Amino acid sequence: MTPHNEDLSQREKTEGVEAVPGTEILFDSTTASSQYGHLQHIERDGQRILLIPQPSPTDPNDPLSWSPMKKAIVFANACIYSFLGGVTGPIIASGVIQLTEQYDASFQKINIAVAANLICTGVGCFYWIFGRRPTYLLTAVVMCGCLIWQGFATRTTYVSFLVARIIMGLGQSPIYSITPTTVADIFFVHQQGSIIALYGLFVLIAAQIGPMLSSFIIQGLGPAWSFWILAICLGVNLITLFFAMPETMYYHDRPEIAPAEGVKDGTVHVESVEPVERRKKRSYIRELSVWPGGNPTVDVGGMVYRSFWYCLNPIVIWASVVYGLSFISLTTLAATAAQIFGLPAGVDSPYYFDSIDLGLVFLSPFVGSLLATFFCSYIADKIVNYSARRNGGVREPEMRLFSLPVAAAASAAGSIVVALCLHYQTHYMGPIIGFGILTVSNQIGANMGMSYPLDCYPKFSAEVMVSITFLRSVITWIWNWFINDWLEASGPLVVFLSLGAIQVAVQLSSLTFVVWGKRLRTYLFHRHILGA
Repeated sequence: MTPHNEDLSQREKTEGVEAVPGTEILFDSTTASSQYGHLQHIERDGQRILLIPQPSPTDPNDPLSWSPMKKAIVFANACIYSFLGGVTGPIIASGVIQLTEQYDASFQKINIAVAANLICTGVGCFYWIFGRRPTYLLTAVVMCGCLIWQGFATRTTYVSFLVARIIMGLGQSPIYSITPTTVADIFFVHQQGSIIALYGLFVLIAAQIGPMLSSFIIQGLGPAWSFWILAICLGVNLITLFFAMPETMYYHDRPEIAPAEGVKDGTVHVESVEPVERRKKRSYIRELSVWPGGNPTVDVGGMVYRSFWYCLNPIVIWASVVYGLSFISLTTLAATAAQIFGLPAGVDSPYYFDSIDLGLVFLSPFVGSLLATFFCSYIADKIVNYSARRNGGVREPEMRLFSLPVAAAASAAGSIVVALCLHYQTHYMGPIIGFGILTVSNQIGANMGMSYPLDCYPKFSAEVMVSITFLRSVITWIWNWFINDWLEASGPLVVFLSLGAIQVAVQLSSLTFVVWGKRLRTYLFHRHILGA
């Protein structure tokens, strides 16, 4: 098969590719003279796609070498785990009115329990960095226990409920970091964009489907059963995790892309790895070990240390703000749905929704998430692949950022619709449709907030995702402390227009990284600072 003409005309560019993390040769010529012909690859549509990272040729236990079926099962388990863990936060959205009555508390006081859960989610992620399989299993146990506790607490005291939310936050923290890391463990770079988009769908619709489903449970059985039924679902997931979630962290050497001898440093890449004896395939029984062990030379303390340094990296900070603002928009609906739609008729609102009606409000954002996932997994990948081919087969992380102006347009449209409809008290379908439009922006923003830094620092995916989760949690925690009071004091027009303006400004700032992002990566890399 022959590559497209535009690729051949740009082929000389691959001969001067600078060795900067994130810059990868994705497409190569299929001609015999290809200087990358010795690397493992697949051929698709007349193009040779290099496998990045290169899987170990001598180790069948390398997660990159697993069968497609095994990878799909592992990924499905991780997504269900993240979805159920994500539901644990906004599950109380449909039961806020009942909880305010039970504890004789304000909307803001109930939302403090949400905020406390969020900040503990960010802090806890630093403690779950020692492996994948143990983290999945142990945190699932913690979440199950805390959900059972919260169910009883809905019938006792607010303090007990708050403490249960805090501890659960520490346990659920990996749901926002470990699955993207698992994706980086088992999938190649050319696959990761669409896979991360699918993961983003699971974790973000948790904030939409969770309240919608719990509303029926709360209406029929009471708030306690919404927690207990979720605990049962997590218990089932714990069983599937035990039997079908092997360790995906790989400690052994893989073929590295390194400069060829006799060529100017950083210009040409070839495989450089010492031949080793072929390892034996690990048995299924051995994979069931809760603590499968690993390389004793891995410095867990160093991984935590690097995670803190990434919190100061401008690329990670910016991506976390994009990601955090996407979550803010979602949590705003979860935190204020009862305040906006659940008040008695005539009290600053024309709406008077019961628990089921409040849950159905989240159906529109769910539809928005589906549309945005299609965009991120299909259209955005087409844009990246087209840009890489035009660049002589060289893929840059910044090529993903062309999606964010689309998110900015959705942010502007959605925030205006929501703000005006709520301010002028239109039919309830007006703001609900507006929330759906906002969710399109949120889904794209969350996807880019994860994908871009992972593309920039692929070898440190765990540390990067821990840093992003922490920074994102701080942003959403601060927001949840004052959103209810601000909405009551200033009204929806000011709140949602302000949120939309901030989102648009941050998402359009992606153009700065499109132009200067690689220069920044190069500057940090050559000075060995901030995790680069």
